[in-house]
Order: sequence, then structure tokens, then C-alpha cells
Amino acid sequence: MIALIILLVLVVIVCLILLDLYMGKKYFSTRVFERSFEQTSGDAVFYHDGEPFFDQLLTDIQQASSSIHMMFFIVKNDKIGQRVLQALKTKAEQGLAVFLLTDRLGSYPFDQKTIDMLEKSGIQFYFLNKPRFPFLIYRLNMRNHRKITVIDGKIGYIGGFNIGDEYVGKKGSFGIWKDYHLRMTGQVVADLQHIFLNDLNRSSGIHHLQYEVFPALEPGTLQCTTRATAGFSLEAFFLQDIQQARQKIIICTPYFIPSAPLLSALLDARKRGVTVEIIIPMKADHPLVKEAGFHYLKDLIASGCLVYRFYKGFYHAKAILIDERRCIISTANFDKRSLFLNEEVDVAIDDVDFTAHVEEKIREHMEVSELMTEEKLTQRPFLSRSLEWVAAMFSYFL
Repeated sequence: MIALIILLVLVVIVCLILLDLYMGKKYFSTRVFERSFEQTSGDAVFYHDGEPFFDQLLTDIQQASSSIHMMFFIVKNDKIGQRVLQALKTKAEQGLAVFLLTDRLGSYPFDQKTIDMLEKSGIQFYFLNKPRFPFLIYRLNMRNHRKITVIDGKIGYIGGFNIGDEYVGKKGSFGIWKDYHLRMTGQVVADLQHIFLNDLNRSSGIHHLQYEVFPALEPGTLQCTTRATAGFSLEAFFLQDIQQARQKIIICTPYFIPSAPLLSALLDARKRGVTVEIIIPMKADHPLVKEAGFHYLKDLIASGCLVYRFYKGFYHAKAILIDERRCIISTANFDKRSLFLNEEVDVAIDDVDFTAHVEEKIREHMEVSELMTEEKLTQRPFLSRSLEWVAAMFSYFL
């Protein structure tokens, strides 16, 4: 009798969670900010190591003359975090408009003492996507995973780096950290500014800023398309990118958990002769994500896709290359959480030379990666193969 009662309670809890997720998704389907901006132009510098990325970011902060708009999923109060926060504090004390946004759960350890220090210096700090009722379960999972910085309205950053010591390879358990990020100038920066201001408005209620947020911007040499997503349109964007491929698809992601349509699109690409290459990390930084990925990789490897596992540290990069012409640098992982839950942003650059430059670096990372085979998949330990099915069951939330 007791067992039956426990079972009924569990069934009720599961039903309530599913109802919360369904109603939450329906509610937010008309309220989230998603937009594919018109193609515009800009210039970009590609970063794949943390040290030069943070050095340049700090230099741009120090040289800012009017405003700094910064949004990261994770901001840690460690050594690199202190360097960035101190730089922001200095500029706020000089009278610049400084905003810092960070996800409520992504930066959960961010303490009130630090926030008080930032606000005392003049920094306007806000948490994004605070969990609350109604639709608590959905809100807990709907994270703002965007990483955008806009300086003086003229310099923009977007990509995979967060702010923390591990992103410069200072955390022993991960070692060398590989991530991809863009420093952008030109007209495309206005699109990043639009996304930042929208997220600022939703988190703070601020509608208008008392300074120039959209200065005149010069055209650039690259054709760029910025896409902001929030769990509804990213799958369609990725499907369109994959279906347009005629020679080559390269996917870079720390977590490979595709939807059924995306998996089918990759298999269809192989059938029409497209080379499909995927690079993922050998290490895992979250439980079950590696096992969940194996569930989807088997069919791809059997079809002739090449899957590389980066072993020289941790691979956190998020990029898709289509043929020799399109390079997409993103905050989104190639997984169901980014596809259907998170708020993300990417920039698609249509340029042969820039795409070749990024591919050159990806090839270097493939050289320190293990090529997966069907034999290696079947030789995995029993526990790993068993966890694969458990992970697949919960793949929507990993």
C-alpha cells in the first residue's frame, strides 16, 4: 500500500513538472526575444585562446570613453573575474555608463558583497532570468546563455568564453581551454547592441538610456548576420545551414545532443556526398553529457561522418562551418538545451577567407584529437554504455 502511494505521488509530481514545462513554453512562445537581423557588414578578429581574448577585452574596457555594456552567462569572482570587475569599477568611477548582466543560475555563487561593491562604484548590475512562479520549472531551465559585450557602441564581442579562471586554462581539472570568440567592429555591432538593450530592459525595466547607444558605424569587409534565439527558432536556423551545404559541414561543440530533425539532416547530408566532421571534447564538465552524445554519434559514424574527441584540455568551442563560405560563431551548443530552452546568439559570417582562417585553427585542434570509430564505440566500458541510455532519456535537460 505504501509503495502504491509513493508511486502515485511520483506520477503526480512528474505530471506537474511536464505541465509546468508545457504551459511555460506556450506562455513564453510569444514573449521571448528572437530575431534574425538583416545581413549587414563588419570586421572580426577570431580568438581561440583565453589569454589574448581577455587581454584585448581588458584593453578595450580601459580605453572606453562613454559606455560599457557587458552580459555573460557566468561571471566568477576569481582572479580573472577580479581583473575584469576591477576594470569595470575603474571606468564606472570615471563616470562612464557601465552595465553588467549575468544569468541568475549561471552566476549563482556571485555574492551580495561583490554586488554591493560594484553598485557603489556606479556599475549597474542585474541578474537575468530569475526563477519565479508561475512556470518555475520552465524558468529554472530557461537560462540566458548569451555572451555579449558592447563598448562605446562601436566594439562588440560574442562567443563562447565566460569570465573565470578555467577559461584561461587556470583550472587543473580541465587544463588547456579552447573556446571561440569574436571581436567585432562595423555596422554589425548595432545588432549586438539591440540584443543587449532588450535583455537589459527585461531584467531592469530600463527603456531609455541618456546617452548615444547607436553611434554612426562604418561598413566592414565581412557580410554578417546576427541571430538571437530563445528556444524556438535555433533548430530551424541550424537546419537551414545544414541543408544548404554542398561540400562540407564542420560542427564544433562541447555537447553533441541534436534533435531528431538535425540528426536526420546530417545523415541526409552524408547521403548527398557532403563531408561531415564533428569535434567534441574527450573530457566532460557536466554529468551524462558525454554519454548522451554517444547515443547520437553511432549512426553518424556508421554513415561515414568523422568524429574527433579533443584530448589536450577541454573543448568548449561553438561553431559551424558550411562549405568554404560560411562560418557561424555562437554561444549555443549543438544540444537540446540550447535548441529548446536557452537564450542564445550567433553571428554567421559569409566570407571565404575568414571561414578558411577559422577552419585552419579547427584543423589544428583536430590534430590533438582522437578520431572515433565504430570499434571504439563498442569497446567502451559497460558502465558507459549503460549510462548512455539513461542520459538519452534526460537529454532535453542536459
